[in-house]
Amino acid sequence: MKKRPFSTGIFALIAASTIWGSTFVITKSLMDTISPFLVVTLRLIISVIALSPFALKQGFRLPIIFQKEYLLYGLTGIALYYGPATIGLSLSSTANAALIQAVIPAVVALLSVVILKEKITTPHSIGIGLSIAGILLISGNPSDAGSATMIGNLLIIASVVSWSIYNIQSRKLPEGIDPLVSTTASFYSGVIYLLPLAIWEISREGIPIITLPAWGALIYLGVFASALAYFLWNLGLSKMEASQAAPFINLIPIIGLALSVLTGEPVSILQISGGMIAIIGVLITQDIININRGVFDENPGSTD
Repeated sequence: MKKRPFSTGIFALIAASTIWGSTFVITKSLMDTISPFLVVTLRLIISVIALSPFALKQGFRLPIIFQKEYLLYGLTGIALYYGPATIGLSLSSTANAALIQAVIPAVVALLSVVILKEKITTPHSIGIGLSIAGILLISGNPSDAGSATMIGNLLIIASVVSWSIYNIQSRKLPEGIDPLVSTTASFYSGVIYLLPLAIWEISREGIPIITLPAWGALIYLGVFASALAYFLWNLGLSKMEASQAAPFINLIPIIGLALSVLTGEPVSILQISGGMIAIIGVLITQDIININRGVFDENPGSTD
């Protein structure tokens, strides 16, 4: 019997998407005083501390983080996703970051055709094309003068490609692997890659003074945007079909854009138009991928 959506599931999915959508503004504010790699590394360390007790109950053990699969997932889905995305966010705007990452499902669909040789229909091709066109509009926004912003946009696009590869890799996991175990193992291996870069930043810039509000923001990113949002998303999935839950992912860039406006960041009509085109393209392509299979994607769009 198919699951029937009801208010608890819808609330849980909206809450999870809202939390993930808020990470762009919060991460951007943290980088006023903390270097990008240190922000990411501290967030991930807090995340694994929060997730480990639950993952241990599902069979997680520390040695598995050194298995080649999880070392690879930690590289593509964590280090090469969070690293470029966070540096890109420090150079670009929160609106750009939120809108560019909206196309993750379309990029996954495109790479599924290229790498996995999955079949694609004409409407899906149109959807992928629209998503790419939307990203080009956002990334080429003339109101964002300067090479730094363009470099930031390119880094965010690179992070989208990396996470999409990670998503495709995760489909090769055995069906019996618990998503929480996979996620926690990937986070641990991600820390292995990112910690040396954080130490390098500290050696160059010194140990930052992390204020109490900054620690609160880091805990929010590590606990709420990871452990709590993970629980809420899976609660929502338990109340409805994955295909019914998938469109809620598209709330993330909308919420990210709204919060960037509320915090006083200027947003152009071109950005909004590009974002709308990209999201329409994603909606067209979304039914040919399964965003809920394999390694849990902590934030299709949460940079951390």
